[in-house]
This record gives sequence, C-alpha cells and structure tokens, in this order.
Amino acid sequence: MAAAAAPEKPAYVPADPLLTVREGAAETGQSISTFWRNVRAGRLPQPIYVSPKGPRWRLSEIRAALDALRGAR
Repeated sequence: MAAAAAPEKPAYVPADPLLTVREGAAETGQSISTFWRNVRAGRLPQPIYVSPKGPRWRLSEIRAALDALRGAR
C-alpha cells in the first residue's frame, strides 16, 4: 500500500494582501458600483494603483474602514 501523498504547501499569501475591486466589493458585501461609490464618498480607503488601470486596496485598510463604519452606527 502506497503512502498518501503529502498535501501541497499553500502558495505564499502576504500578511496584508492587495485586493482587486471585485475582491474588495466581495469583502464588503457590496456590488462593484456601490464599492466605488463608497470609495469616492470617503467611506472606504482610496486605492493604490499598481498600474494605470490596476487599482488595489489593502485588506487591512478595508477591514479597518468597515470596523469604523460599524462603530459609527
């Protein structure tokens, strides 16, 4: 009987990953258009542009903004 193969190590995951707009919207439970509306209104952090058309958000900043919004209610 052959030994079971060892599970693959997960790919490197940074401690504070950069999220795409789709991932950011999913993290907040919002549609993409509502996510952008909240960014423009200042309720969510401004993006970091990794390329001219590549906005990204730090997961920790999105979570901090959500915590602040929940605390303000």
